[in-house]
Amino acid sequence: MEEASSSDPRPHTERWAYRWLYNARIFAFASAFYGLLGRRGFHVVTRAVACLYTATQPAITGIVRRNLALLGGEPTHEEAEAVFFNYATVLADYVAVGAMSDPQALALCGAFEGREHLESAMKGGNGVILATGHLGFFEFGVVVLGSLGLPVTVATLPEPSTSLTAWRAKWRSRWGCDTVEVGADPFSSLGVNRALAAGRLVAVLADRPISDHGIEVSLPGGRSLFSTTPAMLSFMTGAPVVPVVVTRRGDGRYRVAAFPAIRAERSGHDSKHAEIARATHAIADALFREIENYPEQWFQFVPVQCA
Repeated sequence: MEEASSSDPRPHTERWAYRWLYNARIFAFASAFYGLLGRRGFHVVTRAVACLYTATQPAITGIVRRNLALLGGEPTHEEAEAVFFNYATVLADYVAVGAMSDPQALALCGAFEGREHLESAMKGGNGVILATGHLGFFEFGVVVLGSLGLPVTVATLPEPSTSLTAWRAKWRSRWGCDTVEVGADPFSSLGVNRALAAGRLVAVLADRPISDHGIEVSLPGGRSLFSTTPAMLSFMTGAPVVPVVVTRRGDGRYRVAAFPAIRAERSGHDSKHAEIARATHAIADALFREIENYPEQWFQFVPVQCA
């Protein structure tokens, strides 16, 4: 095992723990293992793994502390550890949902707030961009929306392996959700544009920019880069952006929340860049209000603070 060093500059994706834990074989094994333990037992196992991870990866724990500091205050080591424990619980539920029956999976939804904002945004006929963050069980939104018969497409960066990309895409497809890979390649956005043109809901993570498509936003404890992709898509296609989050409640069920639509308008007097910046700041405000309310569920393991 490599030496744990808080000054190790390597990102978490290049470390033994990430390579060992984040692959299709582990997800497939965990899915089979879940049936033997049940949900509660599986939570115990994954939290034990999280405990081992935080003990051997102090540099990543330090990154989480610095990210949490952006939300205000001086987070403790224990508060940073809580992020990993919550992440382990969500990952356990991610696997569990794949092994559950449809009624069991849907029973994990404890509330769907702001559904009227989503329904209103869908009336325009241009599709809807769902902007979310690395907060809570964001993939569970696919389960809830799919159960309502709403067509969802998830725009995602490539996974570390094609087998893991296929595993996650299959997980989503059970709920009628398509997966589109995006990245620095300008042609990768074509699949997203086609999905919006077909009237689908396109989900994108916004609290970490893709490539250099980001601008700085101010937070209580500093500044962070936030993705301009949702606002750019809105400007280009006319589709509204609906900020959405999925957070874990104290009873172990999940709260899905949608917020009023935001649009990057072409008809305004501001320039394209100014309008995209305005809409991006509005999206960031909506999402970071939720992140500040649930800091222990903000699963941001790479540095996002600006110098």
